[in-house]
Amino acid sequence: MINKITILLIFFFVMLLGSKSFSAQIRIEAYGIDEYFNYDLGKERQFLTYSNEGLYMTDIGISGVIQCKGIIEIINKSTSSNIMCKYTEENGDNFFAQFFVQRGTSGDATVQSFEFVSATGRWEVMLGKKCIGAYTSMQQKRFMWQGKCNITDKTLEKVKNYKKPE
Repeated sequence: MINKITILLIFFFVMLLGSKSFSAQIRIEAYGIDEYFNYDLGKERQFLTYSNEGLYMTDIGISGVIQCKGIIEIINKSTSSNIMCKYTEENGDNFFAQFFVQRGTSGDATVQSFEFVSATGRWEVMLGKKCIGAYTSMQQKRFMWQGKCNITDKTLEKVKNYKKPE
């Protein structure tokens, strides 16, 4: 009986620690101008090249410029994409994030998953992290985007308190 109680207590302790290990978030917002080039391949199929330029900000005070390029394919109202974005902050550190549409269609609001695939400086600790974002197309070729990454408190502190080597 004691062994079962001990195992149960250890299980709850591990679950409690596990839930706390990803209690932090980084939120990113981006705004800018986007451009599409459309190949209309018939009634139910489109192939588009996509690019954008804009500015981004995080909820921890980091800002910079963003540039994205990629492809979007729409078949029978189902959208797939492969878009690569380069985020460059004011101190020159950057990261590349790769985006894939999860829900929505081009020209409409979409939800994407994205992953940090390359990084320098403060962003190196984010390599391999998978996150989620939402894109909204606006008038006059404008866009707005918001993303969030669930990370550990330790990772958040490393990103937030990073000091660039001299």
